[in-house]
Amino acid sequence: MKIRHWIVPLALLAPATPIWAQEWLTLEAQNRPITVSASGIVASANALRFGPPPSRNWRMTITQLAAEGSVVKKGDVLAKFDASSTDDRVRSLKGELNAKRSELESTLEIQAQQIEEEKVQLADAQSQADKATRKADVNGELFASLEYQKLLEEKRAAVDQNERQRQRLALTQRVRQSQIAELEADVRRLESELTGAERELSSFTVLAPQSGVVIIGTNMEGQKLDVNETVNPGMTIVELADGEKLVVQAEVPEFAAASIAIGQPAIISIDAAGGSEITSEVIEVASIVRRQSKFSQAMIRDVTLELSGQDVSRLRPGMSAKIMIETQVLQSVVAVPDQALRYRDGKPGVEVRDVGWTPVTLGPVSGGLRIVEQGLGAGNEVAL
Repeated sequence: MKIRHWIVPLALLAPATPIWAQEWLTLEAQNRPITVSASGIVASANALRFGPPPSRNWRMTITQLAAEGSVVKKGDVLAKFDASSTDDRVRSLKGELNAKRSELESTLEIQAQQIEEEKVQLADAQSQADKATRKADVNGELFASLEYQKLLEEKRAAVDQNERQRQRLALTQRVRQSQIAELEADVRRLESELTGAERELSSFTVLAPQSGVVIIGTNMEGQKLDVNETVNPGMTIVELADGEKLVVQAEVPEFAAASIAIGQPAIISIDAAGGSEITSEVIEVASIVRRQSKFSQAMIRDVTLELSGQDVSRLRPGMSAKIMIETQVLQSVVAVPDQALRYRDGKPGVEVRDVGWTPVTLGPVSGGLRIVEQGLGAGNEVAL
């Protein structure tokens, strides 16, 4: 004979909670606000963002970062980047520039010496031409025909030699000017390249243009950047925030953001500041929808809430915040807590005194309670 073992759920063996032992909640019709909850961070309404400087390299390595949350003064170092290649280029350009300047100075000295020598040669040629001219400027009848022709030939040769010397000096001067112009152009080019390289080298050190609070940027995975990390152009490496002009920036899911508008009241809770609630209102709602992060498919919209008129002495940019935005107020409705709900076949309901389980139609959430659109009314008592 086969023995069968039956497994009975413990819930069936446990005695049901007596009706007299249950807690009952009497429902009241009230005006209840409909809210949208989200998380955000304290940010500055007046913030400067700094990224990697323009460079010949696509990726750059961070070598120094100011401390997160530190207060810096104007001129303090916010970030430094690896500039070894640019530094090598600066030294190389300085060497080339010094060599080219030395070559220019040497060429000018050589040309000055050549000019003096050519002046002597030109003076000698002029003297020879004048001498030959004086010899030939005599009465030809006093000399034999052959001797006179020789004097005329010497005069012609000396004059031609003098003229060629002048022409050669003019051409030589043009060549000298071309050499100097080429060397000066090389010097100006190297000076320009060196100035640009030195400017690029100085840009690898980011200095604070004003005092403020330091907020370190994040990488593609949403983690705070650190020294020795490589970054790309376009990334925000460090943010310098004005600690006196603060706002709260939050990310709201796309489906909930449709009901949010500028001017709606909100409550902000910041745990790092003691958890006290701060009244606020929406001052900006992003017009575009974006992905929450590179690795998330969730679509969100950015919402900004003001903190003006509030005591922000304990707040710092970067603190996390919880916000609750009031989108509308439903008039004279009843609501029940989640522990009052009893589900049967996937449908919500509640235990009503003297009635039993009653199906309900649930509406939106208000202050942690679920508004009941159908099935209950004011005065009903439901089991908790």
